[in-house]
Amino acid sequence: MTNSTRNISTVAGKRVFLGFALSTEQTKQIEAIQRQLPANVRLVPSRNLHMTLAFFGYASNETIDALTNNIDAMSKLRFTVNLDCIEHWKKPKILCLKGTASDPNLLSMANDSQTIAQKLKLHQSEYHYSPHITLSRKAKAAVDGICYTALTLQPSALHLFESFAGKDGVEYPILHSWQLT
Repeated sequence: MTNSTRNISTVAGKRVFLGFALSTEQTKQIEAIQRQLPANVRLVPSRNLHMTLAFFGYASNETIDALTNNIDAMSKLRFTVNLDCIEHWKKPKILCLKGTASDPNLLSMANDSQTIAQKLKLHQSEYHYSPHITLSRKAKAAVDGICYTALTLQPSALHLFESFAGKDGVEYPILHSWQLT
């Protein structure tokens, strides 16, 4: 990314989302799944693998400060989620490893995140929360015959990530982290 492009995005705000990082072992599990995907899809790089909690879109520095303060006050309890199904989502053209949000702590954080987004006039999801890890983009169809085992996530921290186009592709630096209790 050129400096002028980065400056434009800074003026417009930062594109931000809440999510959970993967451990090294979990990343290796995802990479094993990705190696089985067709060559015509664009794999999400290992460094960008995560499970999103809420996408907020563009936010000014002042809004990010308010967002951080609101997340400070939000309940952040540990949870467990099993990602056990590979799905193709037609509209965004992605393949993802998906699970069901049944843990009350995860559901509470997802709902609280949407309430905060509404309060701060940030992007709100029009869909019910669906825990997933995006495996690839530009996927035109479902893929059969993938061998994998369910991935169990029990994150210890919640992160506020920025998303921007860097010189080597999209980058997701962590802006702030909260420990899950």
